[in-house]
Amino acid sequence: MRTRAALLAAAALVALLPLHAQSKKDPDPGSGLYKVEINFRDGNDTGAMTDRRYTMLMTDSRKAVFKVGSRFPVVSGSIQPPAGGSVVDTQFTYVDIGVNIECILHESGGRVALHGSLDMSGIAVNGSGPVNGSGPVAGIRNPTIQQTKLELDTIVELGKPAVVASIDDPLTARKLQVEATITRAN
Repeated sequence: MRTRAALLAAAALVALLPLHAQSKKDPDPGSGLYKVEINFRDGNDTGAMTDRRYTMLMTDSRKAVFKVGSRFPVVSGSIQPPAGGSVVDTQFTYVDIGVNIECILHESGGRVALHGSLDMSGIAVNGSGPVNGSGPVAGIRNPTIQQTKLELDTIVELGKPAVVASIDDPLTARKLQVEATITRAN
């Protein structure tokens, strides 16, 4: 009786060994988890540049989205009431202001192909943009929204920081450098 129980236990273990071996296999480099750091360096003097760093975890071949900021109301239209009415019906559209990052990556042979869309926007302060606001709609003056938008396709080495974009804007005298570092997180 004991021999039969021992044989059944051994058969069960032999059946489980392939499952255990599959779970212990090294992960496929193209299916892992990655830490993506995007660093914006902003300023005219390299030594005095301010850094803004955004980090997200993502998987290979899946889109990752990172948004931080506010939704800002902008007047998009108004309807004047019929004669004798005093209430103006104003319509608003909301615009995302802040930092929006979308990216997809794919690893192959220790290098990573990165496709990214980076959008940084803010409300212009008086005198900081070419035109400060549009004409009034329903008595409300819309703000000027400053925006820097980048679409990029690049290849970077795992674990090594790489400058993926550099902008010298002659209209605003603004300098911006975008650096990406991608490492395996698992």
